[in-house]
Amino acid sequence: MNKLYITLLLLFLSTGAAFAQPGGFAGAPQRIGYGPVALGMGNAMTAVTSQGSYAQYNPAHSALFQSYIPLQFSVSSLSYDRIHQTLGASFQLPPSAGVSISLLRTGINGIDGRTVSGYPDGNFDVSEYQLHTAFGIRMSSKFNAGFGFKINYANYHKDLEPETSVGIDFGLLYKISSHLNFGFAIQDLFAEYRWNSADLYGIQESRNVVNKFPTRFKWGLAYQNTSFTVSGEYEIQALTSEIEENETFISNGRPNLITSVTELKTNAQQIRLGGAWNAHERITLRGGYSLPDLSDISSWGASSGFSLYLPFDKFAPSIGYAFVLEPNRVSNMHVFSLSLNL
Repeated sequence: MNKLYITLLLLFLSTGAAFAQPGGFAGAPQRIGYGPVALGMGNAMTAVTSQGSYAQYNPAHSALFQSYIPLQFSVSSLSYDRIHQTLGASFQLPPSAGVSISLLRTGINGIDGRTVSGYPDGNFDVSEYQLHTAFGIRMSSKFNAGFGFKINYANYHKDLEPETSVGIDFGLLYKISSHLNFGFAIQDLFAEYRWNSADLYGIQESRNVVNKFPTRFKWGLAYQNTSFTVSGEYEIQALTSEIEENETFISNGRPNLITSVTELKTNAQQIRLGGAWNAHERITLRGGYSLPDLSDISSWGASSGFSLYLPFDKFAPSIGYAFVLEPNRVSNMHVFSLSLNL
């Protein structure tokens, strides 16, 4: 049984460090982004409305009026055998509301499993899914509000029970002027994974290990006109880590181990910038920049991309692409999408 590698996998995928570095916390795959439009603009989408409805970034986007049903499917090519795929659509709820639904699939294929002694034990895969629904309402011609609900599912190994968690989002969108938007969102409230390896290791003394998602607070501005869009946003992630301390004492000549667990609360600050230019009636070009840790200037990432609007009236199909230089230049992503207006 591959217990050693299960433990290592949980440490790398779900456990927070004692430092304010958000990449090592639970739900990291869900924070990569959704589709080439948003990724091409550096994920700076909290206040952007010119590129369509993106309720994954701000549930108030669900209330944006659209005379059609936008449907988008995206797939990404990533290194290290990673998977990142999305499917989403938005629907109007007359007279002044809307709902968005999306599914995100992430994971890693072909992990080389080893026994405690280091012998090959076959390959295994890990997968995570997120079902996201958001409801938005137009409070006035300038003000939208929204609420989002997420179900996160993680399956890391056949010998470890999968875990499911629920997250809550809130969002506001305000039109300051005819060209300037302000957006605010709180995301991933209450989301966490709870793991218990009692059945796996056959011991009764095991405890629940809680891996909390960072709670995200985002403020965004977007300037938009018929030719271009410029956006920027600032984010604070509230991070919670479990710190385990062990103390050994001798009782009746026998060593005894006391383990204590304390919570450490830190935060990480991020900025994102994005832009889009309608170069032609059938081509939009995009670019983005992100700094996922303001305390580490070298953690930056960048992106670029485009949308090509095909000359068909039925369903108005478009093809999207984004090239993403991941934060800390760990690797590159290629993201492709097909969008239809039903």
